Amino acid sequence: MEKVIIYSKEIEFYLNDLIDILFYKDYFSYLENAEKYVFYLKEEIENYIDVKNQFESPNKFQKYGKKYIIISLNNRTSWFVFFDNKENRYLVQYITNNHVEESKILNTNH
Repeated sequence: MEKVIIYSKEIEFYLNDLIDILFYKDYFSYLENAEKYVFYLKEEIENYIDVKNQFESPNKFQKYGKKYIIISLNNRTSWFVFFDNKENRYLVQYITNNHVEESKILNTNH
């Protein structure tokens, strides 16, 4: 059975906004590089959501999904991807990173 990944509308908006944030806050000098970064993040989520170590979400994050995975695209930033799944269907409902204060309670040993 083929894996199906669905992003909530909020996450779709967030990922689109993330491109602008990364560019306008000078994380990337070119808009195209910010776009590539976000595309790569989605690609990593889609490639590994079913095979990466999955962690149980802490109570504070349960409203976003019962599980999360950690995606590291470089040495400075780890992305925490929260989701629920049933069989091969995954609903991604929240994404944050290690630069956000609330992420301090998450497992960073991956």
